[in-house]
Amino acid sequence: MRLGIRARHAVRLMMGIGRLSRDRRPVSLGEVSHYCGVSRRYLDRLVVSLKRARLLQGRSGRAGGYLLIRPPAQITIGEIVEAAAGPVTVSECVHHPELCLQSDVCQCRAVWTLIDHRIAELLNQYSLADLLERWPGGAHHLMQEPKHV
Repeated sequence: MRLGIRARHAVRLMMGIGRLSRDRRPVSLGEVSHYCGVSRRYLDRLVVSLKRARLLQGRSGRAGGYLLIRPPAQITIGEIVEAAAGPVTVSECVHHPELCLQSDVCQCRAVWTLIDHRIAELLNQYSLADLLERWPGGAHHLMQEPKHV
């Protein structure tokens, strides 16, 4: 199982806005695109989901752009991933048992459910602020306990 590109780019987008808007200035998607290396057209599609999930707010006008609705320490990586791509799951039957003819008797379903819960727990253990503070130090710094959330 792996996180799809939509989820990964959503985290990059949120990190870009978090980093570039530290003075609470709205950030244009052009700036974010340049900062995180994701096309502006792709970011245009991602912000819709993130706004709907109440993670971003948009401001129109000449000095418009996007801002985080809450401080980075109050936004979990799990929220971002779920807003962009839906729940992370190792098997569709966990969230949609009606898709599997054997879901009522499946001996593996309990394990898949436990794995899903642990993944969600881990993603929700880290905040956007945790990533911003550790960037560009590398993923090995994430092995430390999170400071926020």
